[in-house]
Amino acid sequence: MCTKVAIKRKSSSSNKENYTFLEHRSHGSESDRDMRISPFGGKSERPHQHRDQSDKILLYIVSVYLFTRDITEEWKGWMQVMFVWYHYFAAVEWYNWIRVYIAAYVWMTGFGNFSFFWVKKDYSLWRASKMLFRLNFLVIVICGTVSNPYMLYYICPMHTYWFLSVYCFMAVGKSWNDHRGKMAAKLLIYAVVNAIIFDVPGLTERIFYPLWPLLGFEDGKQTLMHEWSFRLGLDHWVCFIGMLCAYNYPYFEGFVQRIESSVSAGRLRELAVKLAVSLAILVVYVVWHAAVLGPLDKFAYNRLHPYLSFVPIIAYIWFRNLFPALRNHYIHLFAELGKITLETYLTQLHAYLQSNAKEVVSYIPGYPLLNFAFSTIIYITISHMLFTLTTNLSAYLIPLDANQVRRRALCALLAIILAFVLGSLSQLYLWTLISYL
Repeated sequence: MCTKVAIKRKSSSSNKENYTFLEHRSHGSESDRDMRISPFGGKSERPHQHRDQSDKILLYIVSVYLFTRDITEEWKGWMQVMFVWYHYFAAVEWYNWIRVYIAAYVWMTGFGNFSFFWVKKDYSLWRASKMLFRLNFLVIVICGTVSNPYMLYYICPMHTYWFLSVYCFMAVGKSWNDHRGKMAAKLLIYAVVNAIIFDVPGLTERIFYPLWPLLGFEDGKQTLMHEWSFRLGLDHWVCFIGMLCAYNYPYFEGFVQRIESSVSAGRLRELAVKLAVSLAILVVYVVWHAAVLGPLDKFAYNRLHPYLSFVPIIAYIWFRNLFPALRNHYIHLFAELGKITLETYLTQLHAYLQSNAKEVVSYIPGYPLLNFAFSTIIYITISHMLFTLTTNLSAYLIPLDANQVRRRALCALLAIILAFVLGSLSQLYLWTLISYL
């Protein structure tokens, strides 16, 4: 197994990229609120930094002592492998687990974006545009190229919605965000609105019906907005739970730091506290697994999933970060795959699979294992190239300078028009040639 140690940043001259920092949001003095915690414990004397996270899918990592970027990328990476291979090998018995993995991505959207907006207070149109471009540019190009409906790639509109919900939550009444009581009121309002939209039968489809040209999906079996309602409803509470986790993260981090840095109590106290918490979490997880995940078919499981999907997510986070030795190591291969999850999700339906993930692309007929290895190389290579292309285009088309945005957007529009004209002319020429022959 390939492992890699997450290296501490000792100086600005190191080649290792900086981890970012999360302001410790205690509700005490101003000095407490300004405390900055480094990823490996201790106070950082450097100014608060936050790198541009617009190249990341589903999550902004803004901190941390426990939840480092590498561990998060690793988490995303191995879940994506399971998700894609679930389709490739038609592993229908893994359906319930796949729902958990998708819920984990939505949890990251709630946790990461809440953390970013809470710390940076950057609600600019530029910031929102960068994230929306990251989530939707490639899927729009693919839909336009192969004439597929947007909802066929449901992950993109689903995460777009949850990002916008967190963005609006933090931007509306932003002066309340630093006040404990007012923030609790905002969270309560969000929860009530969320419950009304998704827990009142039939209301989700009615609310979003005006967007049917974009979010509608016609399969001949269900109503036009059923797919959107179903996909969004499956994870309609886990984003909110991610936001709650982000809001309370500084207390959790402080709790772990206290039990790990206590010299007087010694190692025994740390182990005792961690064992007690681990047993409590393990009992809840085992009950969930035995009563919900394991015995229920997909239809029965889907009814409970929105309300219980957080159980394995919290369990994974706790046990994955239980000891410093676990936090300081990660599987590099999965961490690299975690950076291109959007591209691997979209590309699987074209370079890896076909017929809407119902058939495997056959590069080497008659040799399934060799075909699997060869197609995986092609699939990952294309995904990485598309990730690089999207990131570079985002930096070019959405710079900080508003004047540059207008000029470059105009150039992009002209390029699209030119490509459309040339494509139409080439198609006309081809049809003329065929008719002549």
